[in-house]
Amino acid sequence: MTQLIGTAVHDAPANVEQRDRSWLPACAISVMSAVTVTAALAAVFAPGIRSMLLHEDGIIEMGTVVFLAAAVVGAGAAAVLSGLRLLLALAGLIGLAELLDETSFGSRLFGFEPLPLYGGGQLDGFHDLLILAFRLLQGVSQNLAWLLVGLMLVLSAGLVLFALRQTARNMAGSTTPLSGHVLLLLHVGLIGLAQVIDIAASSRALAAVEEVLELNAAILLAFYVVQVGWVESARSIWARKTP
Repeated sequence: MTQLIGTAVHDAPANVEQRDRSWLPACAISVMSAVTVTAALAAVFAPGIRSMLLHEDGIIEMGTVVFLAAAVVGAGAAAVLSGLRLLLALAGLIGLAELLDETSFGSRLFGFEPLPLYGGGQLDGFHDLLILAFRLLQGVSQNLAWLLVGLMLVLSAGLVLFALRQTARNMAGSTTPLSGHVLLLLHVGLIGLAQVIDIAASSRALAAVEEVLELNAAILLAFYVVQVGWVESARSIWARKTP
C-alpha cells in the first residue's frame, strides 16, 4: 500500500500536466471561437455597434489590450511567486511587445508623436517594421516583396494547422515535447496571419479580420501563461510533498 501511494504521488505531476495539456487549450480555443462568432454576428446583425467593435480603441482592440496586459501581469506574478522560468519569461516578453504595439509604443497613452514611416504613415508599432521591410523590398523588386508576404502566409498558416493538429492529438491522449506549447504556437501563427493582412490588404472587411485575429492571439497568450504557471506550480507542490 505504501508503495502504491508513493507511486501515485510521484506520478501526480505528470497526471496534472497531461490533463492540463488537453483541457486548457480546448478551453482557450472555445473562448476564442465564442468571441469570434459573437463579434461576427454582432457586426452582421447589429450594424449600429459595428463601429464600436472595430474602430480605434473600440471593444475588440480594448479586449486585445486587456488580455495582453493579463498575460504580462500573470507572467510577472508567476515569476515572483515561483521563480523566473524561460517559457514564462518568453510569454511575458511577447505580451509586453504586443501590448506596446497596440498602444503605439505608448504614444496614445502619453500623447507624443511617433516617428514617420518610410512610404507614409507612422512608425507606431513593431508590425510597422514588417511594412517597412515590404516597402523597401518593393523598391528593389515587386516579386521579392510579395515573396516575403507569401512566405509569411505559408509559415503562419502552417503553424496554425500544426498547432490545431497537435491539440487534437493531445485530447486523444497522445503527447509530444510540443504538447504543452500549442497555445503559444497558435498565438504566433495568428499574429503572423494578422500581419500578412496588415501588409497586403486594404479592405475594411479584412481589417476587421485582422483585429479579431489579434484579439484571438491575445486570448491564447493569456491562457498559455495560465497553463505554464499551472504546470510549474503543480510540479512544485508535488515535489514538496514527495519525501
